[in-house]
Amino acid sequence: MVKCDVCKKRDALYYRTYSGHRLCTICLERILSKTVKRTIGESGLLTPGSRILAVVRPSEPMHSLASLLLLSIVESKFNVELHVLAPSQLNKNNMIESIVDRIGRWVKSSSLIEEFPLPKSQGPIHCIRYERAWALSRAKKLNADVIAFPLSRTCINTIGLEALLSSRTDALSEALPAIPWTRPPIFSPIANIEGEALSAYAFLKGLQLDPLCTTTIPAKIPLLSILGNRPELEFSSSKTIIKLSRKINTGYCELCGGYTRRGERICGYCIESGASLFFSRE
Repeated sequence: MVKCDVCKKRDALYYRTYSGHRLCTICLERILSKTVKRTIGESGLLTPGSRILAVVRPSEPMHSLASLLLLSIVESKFNVELHVLAPSQLNKNNMIESIVDRIGRWVKSSSLIEEFPLPKSQGPIHCIRYERAWALSRAKKLNADVIAFPLSRTCINTIGLEALLSSRTDALSEALPAIPWTRPPIFSPIANIEGEALSAYAFLKGLQLDPLCTTTIPAKIPLLSILGNRPELEFSSSKTIIKLSRKINTGYCELCGGYTRRGERICGYCIESGASLFFSRE
């Protein structure tokens, strides 16, 4: 068995394409935790004692659970409160509740598990905005200080390319690692981690869940053609998309916080997906 390139002691269970390292589960967790810690610092949104609403996204539950576990490890020294919002459809065999109990060893934690109505339209950007509207409506009830909404670097890049290729520049807000203008503000703890590493980490930690809905991202093919065998290009494309998204903005959606087209109070994505139902129930 090949040994881990970092610790040189434990067996390597994962080859990380981005760095070229063969890693054991413990070293992979340490590397990803450091990245999450840096991302939190860059966001400037968390302080000791923060009440965080961590979202288990119905369309990407494995990445969400990986984000939750890494976030709880990083924040274990800062006396935060971590409230987990998850769809009841994913709580098979009380899996979500058992994970919340597990992270309770590090941080104060609780769960809000409820039935999640699927969006009427299930395009990738529709799903993200629909899930974000859900999170914002629940965060206000919990009086949360910030929302941890998990979007991997791979997801951010593919969504950014999707917006550019479809000429929907109002969708570029989904390429941002943080949305500070909503109340409460939103950030992604895993915005600097590639999806491949998150999937491997979730698998190795036993965090396996099938999504409630699946979407097709046409931009995935051009993204892969751009990346080729040079994964560092993913960083440069991400920075370019973020710069563009910060310059192209005509307003914010009252439901999801995403960019709108000129004159819109509620974005077309929220209207088409039916996101207003989360606020009509209040």
